[in-house]
Amino acid sequence: MCNPTAALAVTSIVSAGAKMASDAQAARYQSNEAEHDAKLLRAQGLEQERQLRQKSAREQAQRRVAILKGGVTTEGSPTDMLVDAAREDDVAARWARFDRTEAARAKEREAGYRRRQSVLDQLNNTNALGADLIRLKS
Repeated sequence: MCNPTAALAVTSIVSAGAKMASDAQAARYQSNEAEHDAKLLRAQGLEQERQLRQKSAREQAQRRVAILKGGVTTEGSPTDMLVDAAREDDVAARWARFDRTEAARAKEREAGYRRRQSVLDQLNNTNALGADLIRLKS
C-alpha cells in the first residue's frame, strides 16, 4: 500500500519542478524580449540620427541659397553662421543617437539581470527539490 504522505510529497515535488521550468522559460522569454527591445532602440537611434542629419543638410542648403540670393558672399559672418548651425545640427543628431543607445544599454542590462536571475532561481529550486527528496527518502 502506498504511503499518502509520500504520494503528496512526490506530487508537490513534481508540481514544484513544473513551476520551476515554467518560471525559467518565462525569464528566458523576458530576457529575449529585453534584448530585442535593445536592438530596436539602437536601430531607432541610428535612424533618428540619419533623419536629423538629412534634415539639417536640407536646412543648411536653404540657408546657403538665402545668403547667396541676398548677394552676400560666403565669407566672414554668414560662413560663421553656417558653420555654427552645422555644429548645432550635428550635436542634436549625436544626442538623439546617444539617448537611444543609453536606453538600449539599459534594456541589455535588464536582459542580463533576468538571465542571471533565471539561473539563480533554477539553482535555488533545484536545491529545494533535492532537500525535499532527501527528506522523503528518510
